[in-house]
Amino acid sequence: MWQPKVKTIAALQKGLIVLDAVQAHGSGISLQELHAQTAIPKATLLRLLLTLEQHGAVWRRHADGFFCASQATRPMPAGLAPMERLAECAADELDSLQTRIQWPSDLAVRHEYGMRLCETNRTTSYITVHKDKLGFEINMLRSAVGRAYLSFCSDDERAEILDGLRRSERPGDLLARSPARLKAIFDDTRQRGYGIRDPGFGGHYDKSKSQFNDRLSALAVPILHEDGVHGCINIVWIEGLFSVDQIAGEHLATLKKTAARIARKMA
Repeated sequence: MWQPKVKTIAALQKGLIVLDAVQAHGSGISLQELHAQTAIPKATLLRLLLTLEQHGAVWRRHADGFFCASQATRPMPAGLAPMERLAECAADELDSLQTRIQWPSDLAVRHEYGMRLCETNRTTSYITVHKDKLGFEINMLRSAVGRAYLSFCSDDERAEILDGLRRSERPGDLLARSPARLKAIFDDTRQRGYGIRDPGFGGHYDKSKSQFNDRLSALAVPILHEDGVHGCINIVWIEGLFSVDQIAGEHLATLKKTAARIARKMA
């Protein structure tokens, strides 16, 4: 080992210890867990984490406040990389989006024949709305993000998803057996440029709005790439305060620009 006659830099050593700890937790680590693992005071940890974030080594997830390793410094396993990379690229953009439009937003990705929540700024919003946990299962056919995804993904991918949903016995997937209605929904979504919730959808995968109602409205746009859709981002607001047309008229352009910036980061 190289052993020059100089002293090491204690602050750098602490920073590397913290980076190693974050990198060792592929799904992210909390400040409390970092403190317990490293015995470094929380105030010092925050300064180190901010420095690492400014240098692109770590990023902070909005949904739960966990710190994650940037793929620029440590690529994730192949199966997790696309979702983790998308969440990383979207984190700052979701923060900026909320600052501009005030209402919360979610980032969702396809998982098999449904959608999954992989990042959200609802937890940092001063507007109190129903909050779902990371990994929350979202209905593909009735949600705004699901309809945006299906409307803008490739024809082959859409056919694959709908084929799988038609074989499902879940109540929330029954719409897959109504091809004419779905075609009208997808055509309308593409014409408008964004997806909206089914009128009978209240946020639960299988239950009707009369059975479960999160009292929210939503519209969503796709994050597009050359071959299809990375995922979708939405705007959610308290039902009844504004119509879809009002929110779209005021905020759709900002939402689309945010999606485009995330897509460029992914590229």
